Parts: sequence; structure tokens; C-alpha cells
Amino acid sequence: MSRSPTTAYRPRGRPAKTADEIGKTRDLIAETAKRLFQQEGYANISIRRLAKEVGCSPMTLYKHFDSKIAILQTLWAVVFRELFLGLDARLERVADPKERLQTLCKHYVGFWLSHPEHYRLVFMAEGVTQPEVSLFVGNSEIIAGFDRIAHTIAEAASLRDANVVKLKSDLLMGAMHGIAHNAITISGYPWSDADAMIDHLLDAMM
Repeated sequence: MSRSPTTAYRPRGRPAKTADEIGKTRDLIAETAKRLFQQEGYANISIRRLAKEVGCSPMTLYKHFDSKIAILQTLWAVVFRELFLGLDARLERVADPKERLQTLCKHYVGFWLSHPEHYRLVFMAEGVTQPEVSLFVGNSEIIAGFDRIAHTIAEAASLRDANVVKLKSDLLMGAMHGIAHNAITISGYPWSDADAMIDHLLDAMM
């Protein structure tokens, strides 16, 4: 029995989404997750709750992200991309090695102080395991960003010993995060000016 021309080519099911539609859905999921994670905490938001806020089923959400941690890691990547792009823009205008290091440190700390919500999302999310953090830190984009700090220290202090460069890089990173963390989490205390602390820190290290 032959079908009429009007029914012969009728598509079955919903048409496939375009790349633009898929991208918009991913962005919506990420933005909704960011709002919920910041308001209620990462550990307190389930995939089911997130899907409900987005307006889709959990199965639909899993088509775009493998897991809840994958969404958080995507948000982390966005934050660090913003941080490092801003840093690159500033370093392009500075030639002197020591001034470059000073610029790098002040921008790094200043970024977190200007965006405390980013700091909490990246460094203070509860319910995240160490392997999940390690997987993200192993991302080539993140490694390149932090390697920039080591290279800048090596140039500013004319260092050749890789062990010394790592030691000073780790010390500097720890100190910068301490400055940012204290100012963000213990804001009631009258901390000294962040830029002034960085200047003293670099004088001592160099």
C-alpha cells in the first residue's frame, strides 16, 4: 500500500538541534548552575534541582554535561580564562621584568578581590574531591596560566635553577592566595592595603 505524497517524507520525532541551539542550552545550564552554586552552595544542588531550574529533564541535562562536577569545572575554566586574558592584556604594556612580576601579582590578587564570588566558586566549593580538583588543574590552559607566573619570577630574579624557581613560585602563590583569602573571608578585619603587602613581599623575595 503506497503512502500519499503528504505523508511519505514526514520527519519522525523532533528535528536535531543546531550547534547554535546546543551552545545556548549549555550556556543556560552553566549560568543557572553558577547562580545556584553561588547562592546555595555546590554541595546542596542536585542535578534534578538544576534541571528543574533550567526547565529540562535530568536526561536532557546529561546530554550536555557528563556530571555536576563537569559543570563546575566549566565555570572554573571561564573564571580563569577571564583572569589570564586580563593579565595578558596588562603584561603586554610592561617590558621591565621586575615591573612585570609586580603587575602580575597585583592583577592576580586584585582580580579575586574584585570578584569575591569567583573566588568562593573556585576555591571554596564544598563537596568537591581532590581528584576532581587535580583533573582540572591538569588542564593545559590552566597549566600554561600558572607557568606564566614561574617564568615571570625567573626573569625578574634572573633565576636558572628550576628548583629555586618552583620554590619561589609556590611561596608567591601561597602568599597571594593568603592575601586574597583573608580579605574575602575575614572582611571585618582592617587588613593592610593588598598592593602594599605585595610590594613588601616581592622586595623580600627578590
